[in-house]
Amino acid sequence: MSVPPIPQPPAPSHREALGSLPELRSGGPEDRLARAREYLREAHARVEAFHREGAAGLSTCRLLSAATDRLVQALFAELSAELHAPPGLALVALGSYGRRELSPHSDLDLLLLRGPGVSEEATAPLARAFPTLLWDLKRAVGWSARGPDECARAADSDHTIRTALLDARFVTGDAAVFQHLAEDVLPELLTHRADAYIQDKVQELRSRRERFGDSVFLLEPNLKQGNGGLRDLETALWIARVRFRTRGLTGLLQQSILPGSQVTRLKAARDFLLRIRHQLHFLRGRKEDRLTFELQEEVARFLGYQQGPVLPVEAFMRDYYLSAHALRQAADALIARCEELSTARKISLFPERRIGAFKVFRGKLTVSDPGLFTREPATILDFFRTAEEHGLPLYSWAREQAVQALPALEAARATPAVLSAFKALFARPGTRGELLFALHDAGVLGAVVPEFGRVTAHHQHDLYHVYTVDVHTLFAVRRLQCLRAGDLVTQEPELSREMRDLKDPLPLYLGMLLHDAGKGMGGDHSEKGRLLMVALGERLGLTPRQREVAEFLVKDHLAMSHTAQRRDLSDPALIADFARKVGDVEKLTCLYLLTWADICSVGPRMWTGWKAQLLRELYDKARAHLVGSAAPRGEGSSEHLRERFHARWARVLGEPRARELGQVLPERYFLGTDPSRATLHGRLLACARKRPFAAALRHHPDAGYSELSFAVQDRPGLLALLAGVLSAHRIDILSARIVSTSDGLALDVFDVRPPHGLLLERSRWRMARTDLLRVLSGGTTIEDVLRRRRSGSVLQRHLPPVAPKVTVDNRASRDFTVVDVVAQDRVGLLYAIASALTRAGAGIALAKVATEAHRAVDSFYVTRQGAKVEGPGDEAALVEAMTSALDALEREGAEVRG
Repeated sequence: MSVPPIPQPPAPSHREALGSLPELRSGGPEDRLARAREYLREAHARVEAFHREGAAGLSTCRLLSAATDRLVQALFAELSAELHAPPGLALVALGSYGRRELSPHSDLDLLLLRGPGVSEEATAPLARAFPTLLWDLKRAVGWSARGPDECARAADSDHTIRTALLDARFVTGDAAVFQHLAEDVLPELLTHRADAYIQDKVQELRSRRERFGDSVFLLEPNLKQGNGGLRDLETALWIARVRFRTRGLTGLLQQSILPGSQVTRLKAARDFLLRIRHQLHFLRGRKEDRLTFELQEEVARFLGYQQGPVLPVEAFMRDYYLSAHALRQAADALIARCEELSTARKISLFPERRIGAFKVFRGKLTVSDPGLFTREPATILDFFRTAEEHGLPLYSWAREQAVQALPALEAARATPAVLSAFKALFARPGTRGELLFALHDAGVLGAVVPEFGRVTAHHQHDLYHVYTVDVHTLFAVRRLQCLRAGDLVTQEPELSREMRDLKDPLPLYLGMLLHDAGKGMGGDHSEKGRLLMVALGERLGLTPRQREVAEFLVKDHLAMSHTAQRRDLSDPALIADFARKVGDVEKLTCLYLLTWADICSVGPRMWTGWKAQLLRELYDKARAHLVGSAAPRGEGSSEHLRERFHARWARVLGEPRARELGQVLPERYFLGTDPSRATLHGRLLACARKRPFAAALRHHPDAGYSELSFAVQDRPGLLALLAGVLSAHRIDILSARIVSTSDGLALDVFDVRPPHGLLLERSRWRMARTDLLRVLSGGTTIEDVLRRRRSGSVLQRHLPPVAPKVTVDNRASRDFTVVDVVAQDRVGLLYAIASALTRAGAGIALAKVATEAHRAVDSFYVTRQGAKVEGPGDEAALVEAMTSALDALEREGAEVRG
């Protein structure tokens, strides 16, 4: 389905509920505040009950506005009589109150309108007392007092005042005074300097989007001010009112400005957002428009979302994104139409010209024959491609004709003309991916590729994925196309060369397009996605080789990042296994490029020099294995490596010490260590014989991490101790390599980063070193250090839950058991895991630590008494020990948060 459905609102029911609203009890000035508070409590309770019974969002707005009217009218009457206010005054509601679109804690915008001959001095007591009373009732009030002519002058100089007046509604007082404003002043506002007003509102909308995030698909969107929020629709309706002199969505339908189907969809989207906003206000007991992770879960429960193939909160957020996207899309189209009418009144500087079946009209691409898209659906794709090729925006009317013809495109998606046009979109040299966003936004991409369309607005309830699946995917495809176009040569020269040398990029583009398409289907999303790729490959008529590559990329799109970040790349057997799994150099190169684009497109700062270094190392080693290239005879052997280390040690430390180091260090030290580190490590081990520990800090700015090397007397649980101190000082560990010498020392090397930035600050390291010395000397315990640091931390905000998972892999390494742990990242996690492994009798040789936002994904190479931990009983016991440690840490964290 090209346009996914939006939840339909309940039937309007506020009129039937009006009789249940309370009345303000009569009384005097002495108990007015108490009476008003009592009224508000009763009215608020009735409106909340009405909302919780499943009322439509707009119906709740109407009931709340009616309840507010009753209070405002009664208080205005009391104060006017008490203060002897002059006749000729009207109280006017503006903004959302004027439109009768209040939420429970919305601001109240009010205008005290003075009639002819009523002076400002005569109304001053009432103008002061009335808003003060509302403020005493804890209502946020926007207040002004003006005459009709003053309103006109103020609106002329400030478009925000003009906007507020567009929604003016009589509440109480002298109706004739308001009638003068409505009939003699407001009509002039609708036509006076309309083009300038439209441009002011458009600029305001752009600025707001920049401030609140220029994407509908944010993790924690703002329902009111955010992209696709209620303010977008309000802005479009204000602009349309000035341009077409019509009010609201119904007015646009009545004047045939918008089709009935679109108005129905917009009303449903608006109502859905209003229901959410009401619930946020009721939950928080104050004005709250930000849909945070915690509130997302609560609102999903309130709206009745049930467990299915996806989490209830993910199903709810998908409906939110679809609604917000519909609002943004309609707002932008309506505003564009109004702007085009402004341009039409000016002398056009753009000559008309034809481009194939299309023409350029007022600087935009359009179509002469409105029936073309329905008769020849493939021309819809040609229309968008032509616009990109010539750098032309789409004329809003023509774009709407294309959208209206989507059913015809869906029916023709398997025809040769559509398939040829679709493949041409990807094959066009120089394309940079913006076209795909335009196609997706209009629903065209989903009509042609329903396998991708099914993940439209699919929300992933975690901090790692900043965007919905569809938007993340389009960013990734665009990144690949920009790479092939040469836009990233400076930033990524090696990747640009690999992409440029790729003979056929189509399988890579299609694999990228569907790499996450299986999400939300239950089970292994990679395998489900591969089956979708099979269907698409058959329909597109791909060659057997193209299908093989594309299906492999979808099925194994996580293999390279998993191997690079969580496995020991110094293990030749691991490289050989990975290369065999990939199969050939073309698939390896495509997987490398896809992995880069995938990680980069997850969110800002997800691609780091550290990840780049790991992936490049894996790529180079796997490629060498596949092409059969080998180092010169003997160069990669263990004996040759030992000779290189020995030469460095002998030159600096002397021949006897060099021989000694070669004897006490294990074989895997030489296989997994860069010989350039030999001198440093030798010196650290020498110092550790005389001191509690020796350490060195080195920075790697190009790769974006720092390296901490420790030499210390070996002991059980040493990794846990070192990791605990580093964690307490919020030093993030990327990797830990642990080596024990045969003479009782340990050489541990950590790749680390600070919590913010790339390179570890020396001041932070000095404080950590002080704590480490105290722990090693017995002056304090690691538990005390962690407790002190945790107690000084700020309270954690609610985050999406991460279900802990522990797995044991005895196939990844010939000599070690690999324990993989997924858990919510927190201070002390690595310490807790390492301690649990030590208690279970496991020695840790290597730790690979990756953090995806608030989720830790850690891997540990372990042995027990020098051998792998094998056998169902031993593996299950190890998993149980690790799971218990994670559960204990979670309980401790809950107590701290509580």
